[in-house]
Formats: sequence, structure tokens, C-alpha cells
Amino acid sequence: MKLRMMIVLAAILLLVACADTKEEPDDVSEKETNSEEKANKEADKDNENKEDSGSEPSDREETTENQETKIEKTDPDEEENGTDDSTSDSTNSEKADEQGDESGEEETEKVDPEKDIVGFGFEVFDAQINEDYDYLESVLSKGSSIDREKHTIQFDQAASPHSFEFITKEDRANTGERYIQDEDDGSVIVGYEVIDYANESSYIIDVQFIKEDGEWKVNDMDVNK
Repeated sequence: MKLRMMIVLAAILLLVACADTKEEPDDVSEKETNSEEKANKEADKDNENKEDSGSEPSDREETTENQETKIEKTDPDEEENGTDDSTSDSTNSEKADEQGDESGEEETEKVDPEKDIVGFGFEVFDAQINEDYDYLESVLSKGSSIDREKHTIQFDQAASPHSFEFITKEDRANTGERYIQDEDDGSVIVGYEVIDYANESSYIIDVQFIKEDGEWKVNDMDVNK
């Protein structure tokens, strides 16, 4: 009887052991499945975190692009303002140059007769074109006068008193030095040649300079054809 009981218990124990061995693989597989699911979930979370972290730079990039766009929009305005300022400055400088040129045409350029007696004569011609009567009166010798209405100079102290008509702008453009003569009385005569290219002709204007009160003055101007 005891032997049977022992056999039955042994059989039961054997069956229980077999059942445990069969259930253990299921448990292991379930554990592996659970671990895989956890790993997948963790991987999904990591991907989501990466996507979230990756979206931040894109937002920053968009913000940077917006800022660059704003800068690009404002830069042309600044450039336009700058060009306007530079244009106005250049316009002002051009106006100043034009005014300087106009004033230069109205005023006769002064030279030192002691150093350039020939240039002094050209200066007198320019004063006639510019109708700079004050300057002409300042360089004429005593006894000479200007008729402003007729645009002539009256030389009463010359060897033969006469009037000289102002040179024209066209003749002044074609005037050059021809000769210089030192006279015994200390005066200087400069011959200026005026060429008429259209008619293939020319003539000479003799200008006599004398020293008066220590300064060179124009004592005579006469046409020599």
C-alpha cells in the first residue's frame, strides 16, 4: 500500500515537473515579447524626442530666415537713402563747380606782369570779353579811358591818339603771341597775332606796356593789318 502511494506521488511529482518545464518557455517567450515591446516603446519615445529636438532647429532656421528677409527688405531702403544722399552731394558739388566756372568767366584771372608780361596782355583781352570795366580801368595808363556803351578804349597818351574796339570772343579764341620788343624808353611792345581760319587771313594787335608808379600799365592797343 505504501509502495503504491509512493509510486503515485512520484508520478504526480513527475507530472508537475513536466508541466513546469512546459510552462517556463511560455513565460520566457512572454518575457521576451514584453521586453521587445518595451524596447520598441523606448525606441519610439527616442524617435519622438529626436523629432522634437530636430524640429527646434527648423524653427530657429525659419526665425533666422525671417530675420534675414527683414534685413534684406530694409537694406535696399538704406541703400536708396544712401544713394539719394550721395546723389544730392554730387549734385551740390556739380552746382558749386558750375557756379565756380560762371564766376571764373565773370572775373578776370590776374597774373603778375613782372613775371609774365605776355600773359598780362591776354588778361586784358579776357577782361574786354567779360566786360570787366573796373579791371580795365585799373590797368590803363593815365589819360586813357573806356567808353562802356561803345565797348571801346580811348588812348589819348599814345603817339597817335585813337580808340580801340574790344576784341571779339571768336578772335580771342584764335589769338597767340607773335613777338616782343623792348623799346629804348623802357616800354615793352607785344605783338599778338589773330588768325581768321575761315578767310585764311590774320592781323596783329600791338599792345604797349609802360611802367607807371612802379607798375605795368597798358598805354596803347592798336590793330596792325
